[in-house]
Amino acid sequence: MDATADLARSELHAAVAALLRCRARLAGATREAVAGALAALEAELRRLAEAERPASVGAAAEAVPPARAAFAFAALEGEYARLYASCRIRPERAGEVGHAVARLLAGKAAYRAVAAELGLVPWQLVGIIHGLEASFDFSRHLHNGDPLSARTRHVPQGRPVIGEPPFTWRQSAVDALMLKELHRVPTWPVPRLLYELERYNGFGYRRRGLPSPYLWSFTTHYTKGKYVRDGVFDAEAVSRQCGAAALLLALAERGEGLA
Repeated sequence: MDATADLARSELHAAVAALLRCRARLAGATREAVAGALAALEAELRRLAEAERPASVGAAAEAVPPARAAFAFAALEGEYARLYASCRIRPERAGEVGHAVARLLAGKAAYRAVAAELGLVPWQLVGIIHGLEASFDFSRHLHNGDPLSARTRHVPQGRPVIGEPPFTWRQSAVDALMLKELHRVPTWPVPRLLYELERYNGFGYRRRGLPSPYLWSFTTHYTKGKYVRDGVFDAEAVSRQCGAAALLLALAERGEGLA
């Protein structure tokens, strides 16, 4: 049997094992739990496909692309720590930050329920993503702010893949976080939370050498430059949305920061 066939067989065995584990967890489960488990299975199968893939199939092993290595958490952890330590909320934005944090705290119970379902994910992360992607609107997908009345139309499209609309907010939120494999992150210091938030939104700003407004808007680390829609960057546009770091700072001031 050649290397390609070996690869297919190993991936099939891993997929079947994961499916059996998933089925065992679903007995008597709620609709939300079923959707969450299936989203976890989808993420698991992607991971297994990569883990089981041999270093070489009829060719020399490929090195990790330099750009990919540069965007790894290990390479960026110190930068996030330094930026957050020196970060300050702009005084002229303090009122808007306060309003955003009040809305985030109003949804704390819902965020904690989703976080508890996923294990180690902090509720603050769920709430911050909800604000950034859906303006704290519980009728919108956590993935990207599309209406829960249908599957997502924008990137990522067609989510959740399991179930039929309309979706519950919790069902969609669990799917969104598992799609990004955030339930696999073992610990959540502030630098890791900032990294995962930037990864959630994409590294487009970093590739341009700019601070991401997704993280730093309304703080001293951000002035201007914004993607005004998917793939369209405007160097003069200014984000009107409170960034994640400002929300984290304000939460910490209220005793609601990361433990």
